[in-house]
Amino acid sequence: MPNATQSPLSLESYPRTISFGDQEVTFRPMNRDDREAILGFARALPENDLLFLRTDITQSEVIDVWIRDIEAGNTITLVAEMEGEIVGYCSLHHSESLWTRHLGEILLLVGDDHRARGLGGHLARQILELAKGQSLHKLVAQMMSTQRNAQNLFHHLGFIPEAMLHDWVIDRNGRTHNLIMMSREVDLDEEFFSEESDVISSPLVVAD
Repeated sequence: MPNATQSPLSLESYPRTISFGDQEVTFRPMNRDDREAILGFARALPENDLLFLRTDITQSEVIDVWIRDIEAGNTITLVAEMEGEIVGYCSLHHSESLWTRHLGEILLLVGDDHRARGLGGHLARQILELAKGQSLHKLVAQMMSTQRNAQNLFHHLGFIPEAMLHDWVIDRNGRTHNLIMMSREVDLDEEFFSEESDVISSPLVVAD
C-alpha cells in the first residue's frame, strides 16, 4: 500500500494484480459489465451468509441500483478477481445529504472459500486509500454485534466503536440483532493500526 511519501491511490491506479500465496488476485473497479458476475457471486454464498446481508444482492434489481450509484459517482466498488471469477468486493459509499456529506461508509464482503487469507483486509486498505481523494472526513462501518470477526478486522484498520443500537436490524429469518457502528478519520495516521492478516470468517455489510 502507498506510504506517507507516495500519492494516494486513485481509480487510475487499476487494475492491480497481487500474489496471495500461489495465486494471483486482480483488483479493479466494478462496472456495468460485472452485473452477472456479481449476481453469480452473491447467489453462490452459503445460506448462513445471506442472513447478514443488508440488501439482497441475489436480486438483479438490487445490483442495477448499485451499478447506477457507481455510475452516478456515489459509490466506488473494488472487486477482487481470481482466475476470472469475482471472489470479493469492498465499496465506499457517500451520500449527498447535507448533514452527512462528509461521511463515507465502507461495505465489505469476501466469498466463503477465500476468507482468513488477508483478502478482505487488502480490499479494505485500498478503499481507505481511495477515500483520501473523495473529500471525506470520516469513514463508518456497520455490522451486527454477533459479527465479532468483522469488528476485529475493522479494529485492526483503525476503527473505533461509536455506538450500539439495540435490536436495530432484522435478519432474513426475522430475528433482531444489535447494530454496532464503528468509525475512523480518513486521515488517521496509518502507523497506528495493524497490518495483521484478514480475520473475516463471516460477511460484513453490503451495498445498498
